[in-house]
Amino acid sequence: MNQENALAQLRPQLLRFAMLRLGNRDLAEDAVQETLLAAIEGIDSYAGDSSLAAWLYGILRHKIVDCMRSAGRQEPDPHQDAPLPDSDPEVGFVRRRFFETVERSLRRLPAGTASVFVLREVVGMDTEEVCRELAISVSNCWVTLHRARKRLRACPDIRGLAADAL
Repeated sequence: MNQENALAQLRPQLLRFAMLRLGNRDLAEDAVQETLLAAIEGIDSYAGDSSLAAWLYGILRHKIVDCMRSAGRQEPDPHQDAPLPDSDPEVGFVRRRFFETVERSLRRLPAGTASVFVLREVVGMDTEEVCRELAISVSNCWVTLHRARKRLRACPDIRGLAADAL
């Protein structure tokens, strides 16, 4: 299979990944397009040490971080697309409700706290990457993560989700 076909086959998975992290279809589409363009332009740098999918997810992860950084702490559009539903409507509903609840809860956190939490726990950056991106110390990162988790656990919406899951 040639590289273009492989990229085309991975596109839906990349879009789903971006949607789950960004919660906005337009931003997710842009991030995936930028990822595919970067992959096409940099295919010579792909050494084959990891799978093509892993390489693309790595590029996409950076594009998502760039998107989040450029968007800043803007209030999300309430009419934006929800994360992609599963083929089972009930699962899709539960997933949308979950992400809406988490997003609402994250908006209640101070901007810096939310940024640390999202970069570390949602985007999946390691602690050192988060610290470099946000120009904070490792100890500050851990304290901020602890506070974010504590506040999210205490959030009535999150606790309601946990109660519904039982």
